[in-house]
Amino acid sequence: MPTNETLKALQDAADGLSYQSETDAPWTVFAWPTAQGEPTGEGVRQLGRHKAGAPVEEQTLEWFFAPLVGDQNWYGDEERATAARYRALLDVVKRYLKGAKVMRVGEREIAVYIVGTACEGGWAGLKTTAVET
Repeated sequence: MPTNETLKALQDAADGLSYQSETDAPWTVFAWPTAQGEPTGEGVRQLGRHKAGAPVEEQTLEWFFAPLVGDQNWYGDEERATAARYRALLDVVKRYLKGAKVMRVGEREIAVYIVGTACEGGWAGLKTTAVET
């Protein structure tokens, strides 16, 4: 079962960060302590209480985080600071969640989960919303 240490580390790393799509959405921490094995799209769809037919797209951490952690030569101080915060978040995810991956559930208003197996068992991670019309 995910401990307060895992959940606190994830919350601290994501605090104040928002995911930008057609809207900006905060990250929230979740824990599914009864989940077993490696996270799957079907498991995330069920545990996240999404409709049975909702599409699920799986992505690697590297693919998902690539545009968030890179520094562009046109970045100002705020953009560089945000990229650094996302690099720190990625480090925390890799440290606390085994086999972490990204699951995107739905269409247009997409639930985005960064989910992995907590060191203590069960699944845990971060969730946000992306709006893509």
